[in-house]
Amino acid sequence: MNENNMSKAGASADGESTAVFAPLDLSAFAASAPSDEARSSIRPRKRHVIWPWIVLAVLAVLGAVAGGGIWFFQSHALPGVTLWGTPVTGRSYEQIVSQIDDAVNGTAVNASYNGTTAKVTLKDLGLSVDSDAIATQVMDAKRDDAWWQRYAFWNTADVSTEPANADAAVPDTLNAKLSIEEVKPVDAAVQLNADASGFDVVPGQQGQGADPVPVAQAAVKAVETLGGASTQTVEVKLDATSPAVSDDIANQAKATLDNLVQNPVSITIDDHQIATIDAAALAASTRIDANENGKLADSETRSGYVVFDANKLQQYYDDSIKTTLQTNREDRDVIVNNNGDEIDVLKEGHDGVTIAADGDTNVGHDAVAALANGGGSVTVEGTVDPMQTKKTKRHVIVDLSDNKVYAYENDKLIRTMSMSAGQGNDRKTGECTGGDLCTPTGDFTIWLKYESQDMSGNLTLSDGSKESWDVKGVGYVNYFSHSGCAIHRIATQTAMNDSQVAALGNTSHGCVGIGWDQAEWFYGWAVMGTSVHVQV
Repeated sequence: MNENNMSKAGASADGESTAVFAPLDLSAFAASAPSDEARSSIRPRKRHVIWPWIVLAVLAVLGAVAGGGIWFFQSHALPGVTLWGTPVTGRSYEQIVSQIDDAVNGTAVNASYNGTTAKVTLKDLGLSVDSDAIATQVMDAKRDDAWWQRYAFWNTADVSTEPANADAAVPDTLNAKLSIEEVKPVDAAVQLNADASGFDVVPGQQGQGADPVPVAQAAVKAVETLGGASTQTVEVKLDATSPAVSDDIANQAKATLDNLVQNPVSITIDDHQIATIDAAALAASTRIDANENGKLADSETRSGYVVFDANKLQQYYDDSIKTTLQTNREDRDVIVNNNGDEIDVLKEGHDGVTIAADGDTNVGHDAVAALANGGGSVTVEGTVDPMQTKKTKRHVIVDLSDNKVYAYENDKLIRTMSMSAGQGNDRKTGECTGGDLCTPTGDFTIWLKYESQDMSGNLTLSDGSKESWDVKGVGYVNYFSHSGCAIHRIATQTAMNDSQVAALGNTSHGCVGIGWDQAEWFYGWAVMGTSVHVQV
């Protein structure tokens, strides 16, 4: 461009020239519309959905909370559990024990008599509270419910076990604190009977003094508030005071002990019984406690009103049971009859027992647990050589046609004796031909024995005649029939031997008479229960 042209193009007032540009064509910058194929390849950006993750997170938190709650309540009282109406949810066993003990120790009732007032505790009244047992009941409450009910706070369970039996309160300390003169009641007792086979009840006796029961009732109610209420003053009255162990309690304890005598706890080695906890062992290791919810010593276990002491039972075992065990076996020797019934014991016998070192140190502990459950067995370590039983069978045959009495031992004839039978029995056939004065036939057992007996009687016979007898000092009498027939020394005034009896004939009223030289032996040999078969 030349100067002229520049001048023509334009100049500013200050003389500077101004450049002039051609108009800008924007169409060159416009984007062309995409084709259908290109449009189809374009996708909108995805939006991320987060709510399922939020739900999962919430569920995870809830699951963790639920799992933690379940874990927590394994060792704490469940939701909805109360003790005597007071909520204890979430408390541990130890906390519940402590809460009960604090309530017991902090409870003192004001008792008043004739202007004298004194604070009286449960301990003063002879009562204790088994906080461990009650806490265990609290921990167990609702545990057997379905799982959805177990942790539901609206599903409630109240443990209402009475902390102590107010009727078991004793007035001794109460009388002393209130300066009341008393005649002490005497507790009923359970003692071993004369033959040590069971128990007898010794009745209690009433006393005279302060009635402790209302004071005890007030103290028990205060404990049940777990320290939440104060007690009012209790006016004490004089009354006939009942013993803590009443006759009824003693009889219930006797029933518990008698059942254990009938179903004794056995002491075994490898399932072989070597001894039992008998009545004497029970008497040495038990006491009667009228307060059935009272706190026990560590060595004690209870069943109702009976308390078993493991230490005492262990001592009894060591002193009176273990010392009777013998290492050498001795077999038992018994007599049986034709029916196999054991009718006499010639020798008791015993096992050969060897106890391993320290193999029986837990007898007392294990035995009281079994006793509290009503029976069972406890095992000690050792070896046993079991005794065997020797059986000797004895039976008698009275043959009315042979006019003989036969004594058998193990089915072997060991003695034959001549006899005189009833007057009504035919001497040759043995048949009863005389009606009323016959020796009965059949199978019998000897059921009654007298070394000497006066025999007398009057009998009206079927023909109307009367038969009377009166014989003094009939020796060695063995009754076999309940109608009065016996095998005995022949009832003669002077001694008559076996051969003389054989020649005598039938002279009795139904009994069987044997010689004076045979009767004493037969009396000693034919023990009670021996089988007697009478035949023709």
